[in-house]
Amino acid sequence: MYSKKYYIVYGLFFSFIVAAVLCLCLTVMQGMPHIDPVFYAMSFGVAFVTSFVVTAVIPLARIAAACAAYYDAKPGSVAFRLIQNVFFSTLIMFFLGLVMTAFMTGVGETQVLSTMTGQMMGVNLFDRFVGLCLQFWPTIVIVAFLSDPAAGGLAKLIVKPERQVAADGAPSPQEAPAA
Repeated sequence: MYSKKYYIVYGLFFSFIVAAVLCLCLTVMQGMPHIDPVFYAMSFGVAFVTSFVVTAVIPLARIAAACAAYYDAKPGSVAFRLIQNVFFSTLIMFFLGLVMTAFMTGVGETQVLSTMTGQMMGVNLFDRFVGLCLQFWPTIVIVAFLSDPAAGGLAKLIVKPERQVAADGAPSPQEAPAA
């Protein structure tokens, strides 16, 4: 198990990578012919700050790892990473999706054209949030799965593993200094 400092640094890198890729992917997937740099920077800022604050306050990575361990996946295996990332991306999507939906479309009721009836109807924030989750959940899972190794590797470079100490207080054989 990693330290709390590792998970905070991991969350920083993970949030940066996911915010950058998702803001680009979601804009392209919605059919925008070009990407406005100012709007991209604003949406990236909102996505990065939201996801980092959520991962720093709520231990989503630990919760997702516990879920993967519950399903008897071996830590470090592809199955463990897949299960962990499905849970992690679903949890982060709840918070990030709600904030980004409110940022993109506002918090009040909006009017949309119903494809079934051809009439204008009111849609609230919750309905837009559910639509976003159903539409983009696979993309978020894929981006999280691909971003996880990079974020974990960068976090391991910055946060050095703590020395393991044996029960008698002496350094373990792997950590013992060379003579």
